Amino acid sequence: MEKSGTQTPLSLAAAQAVRTYAATTRSALGSAESPVISYAGLWLLLASLAPVAATETEEILGLNRADARAAALRLLEAPHPTIGAAVAGWLRPGVELKKGLPVVLDPLPEQAGLDAWAEENTRGLINEFPLEIDAQTLIVLASALVVTPRWSEPLDDDGNGFLLLEGGFQAVVETEAAGPVAVACPASEDGISVYSVIAADGVAAEDVWRAADEVVRRIDAGEVRNHGFDPDGVAPGHAWTVQEITVLGGAPSDRWRSHLPAWSAEDRHDLSAAPGVAEIARGVMAAVEEESEATCVQKAVASYTSEGFEAAAVTGMMVRAAAAPRETTVRQIDLRFDRPHAVVALARGGAWEGIPLFDSWVTPA
Repeated sequence: MEKSGTQTPLSLAAAQAVRTYAATTRSALGSAESPVISYAGLWLLLASLAPVAATETEEILGLNRADARAAALRLLEAPHPTIGAAVAGWLRPGVELKKGLPVVLDPLPEQAGLDAWAEENTRGLINEFPLEIDAQTLIVLASALVVTPRWSEPLDDDGNGFLLLEGGFQAVVETEAAGPVAVACPASEDGISVYSVIAADGVAAEDVWRAADEVVRRIDAGEVRNHGFDPDGVAPGHAWTVQEITVLGGAPSDRWRSHLPAWSAEDRHDLSAAPGVAEIARGVMAAVEEESEATCVQKAVASYTSEGFEAAAVTGMMVRAAAAPRETTVRQIDLRFDRPHAVVALARGGAWEGIPLFDSWVTPA
């Protein structure tokens, strides 16, 4: 649970910006019950492209255009024990831009090339790019985010189909958003804290997320301690039991255990309506000569096992030509003037309207 590294004012501001963006986007998309989604992955892509926005991005991304771009670059370049992050862009050969973009654009590959990029930058967790390109694709921009922390000690089986955590961080915390919640987080030396937060049955998912944000904020501020029990009196609750047991030898007065499910999930999200996407997309489309349209999609996966946690997301933004040519069936009629024929030059408009000015009889050679 120890924090490592040094946070600069910009990185502190970026962390707050991403937290706020996650809450705002969760509410805007109604994605509180999504099996897995990475708001950070979307933020990273948008922040990398922030300079193209026509107006400042502070209200949307939490930082102005310059700071958002700088924060994204710092995150992409900062070493971390388990986080992998990448941003890339591709341009269809032959397409000319009216202005440059803040992301280096490589030649647009075939679909297999984008799939390979996704696989390489997610440590094999995602092997298909979330968007399919076609003949109308002009620009593709993407971010990839992956984490694969291991627990300091593998979790045991509790004999009832759950994983058993006996160390790490465990507490019961009273929250404003959802009342008392149980919190569990296995220890890891890989610079990632994976908190599980459960509220009473019937509490809305949106409120549970607000409670989770509150818990993390209070833990980081030192207001919640490990094995803390916020509600008055240690008593059974909606997700915990309290009982006295007899053990051999000396032992701490409290013995905490969390029974956690092993799980895996994957999901695909249309993020075109997410905050900031339209603004950034308009800036990207402004660089293209022809009329265009944009879409933004994310594919995300995650798994929680006795050994650790794995999660990855690839977020793609695609700009396509708006007027796609359609295939249709027509009658083709060819007229051949390969024999002698007449040619007449007629005046059009004004006083001369309809007067044949010259007549020619043409005899092809």
